[in-house]
Amino acid sequence: MNWRGTLRTKTRQPAFLWRMVLGMIATGIVLGFVAEKVWQPGATLAKKQFVGNDASENLESLAEQHEWGQLWWALPTVVYRRFAQIGPALLALLAGCCWLAFLLQALEVRGIRQLRLWYLLIAVPLGVLSIWPTHFLNLWQEEVWNLRPSQQLVPGLRYYVFSVGLREELAKLLCLLPLMPFLLRERKELVTLLVSAGVGLGFAITENVGYFFRSAGSDTLGRFLSANPLHMALTGLIGLAVYRGLRYPRDWGIQALTMFGMIVIAHGLYDAFIDLPAFGEYGMLGIIIFALVIYQFFRELRRLRTVRGELISLSATFLCGVSLLIAATFVYLSATQGFSQAGDLLAAGVLGQAVMVYLFLREMPESMVSV
Repeated sequence: MNWRGTLRTKTRQPAFLWRMVLGMIATGIVLGFVAEKVWQPGATLAKKQFVGNDASENLESLAEQHEWGQLWWALPTVVYRRFAQIGPALLALLAGCCWLAFLLQALEVRGIRQLRLWYLLIAVPLGVLSIWPTHFLNLWQEEVWNLRPSQQLVPGLRYYVFSVGLREELAKLLCLLPLMPFLLRERKELVTLLVSAGVGLGFAITENVGYFFRSAGSDTLGRFLSANPLHMALTGLIGLAVYRGLRYPRDWGIQALTMFGMIVIAHGLYDAFIDLPAFGEYGMLGIIIFALVIYQFFRELRRLRTVRGELISLSATFLCGVSLLIAATFVYLSATQGFSQAGDLLAAGVLGQAVMVYLFLREMPESMVSV
């Protein structure tokens, strides 16, 4: 058996995959021990101030004065300043690259000259760009619609659905639209689904830098298994629906609008069930919404894929990304907080996300989990 046959066989054997996962994590533990000695624990790889208070206050002042043009052009220097945080930015980029590898493999790219490859590579920066209109819509809705965060049930639901859900999905869709004429010419629903997901991935990468900074890196695995795939799935399903609506307006026009509305509501409810105190004991409903969205995305993916028995299984790519991110996060936490603290934080995170790993392995094309 040649090396291709070996890879095709091994990457579909659970025993081999778990040895790979444990080996990568063990390597991360060793490197974490070294990082603690090289980097002084208690120091930080990120700057102490995430976004300047003066800059944020200036944006709010422009919004209060309805200086929307000035606000629009003042936003980039603030919203993209998060990438100055070296450690969190590198972790966010690594997490994004792991999911990008999954998308590239699922896209069935066969050569560097294929246009679908470049559509996806353009889609991710467009997703990063979508943070800009998202923040603009946030400030605009606060002033014009008076939609502000609230811990009360009705105002909170209204905020999460009509502000968070609507502005984020609308901003991502607006940044996807420049690619839509090319996707319509490609005439491949698989390409549309995954290129649209690439826009969602770019949005998640930018958003994650802030979360990783505020959590000192301890949220890395959780965000990798929640925010990244959720934004990919939400934008992927919206993009596919819009593609079908434009290509078959009589049959799919209304369904495209309906799908957009359903995705906005699902996004808003997911955040509301997690954050609002009134849903304290019903927080599991947010996980159910997440699972349904992911299920629908992978259902479309399985149906649209034409290639079977590829060289490396998608499950292997996913597990490699998970274990690589765990190892990198452990090194980062060891360098900034110490080896022992890193072990405590990451162990809790890994155990807490075990169900999520199972969910993805269960829904993955060519899944090796049948229960």
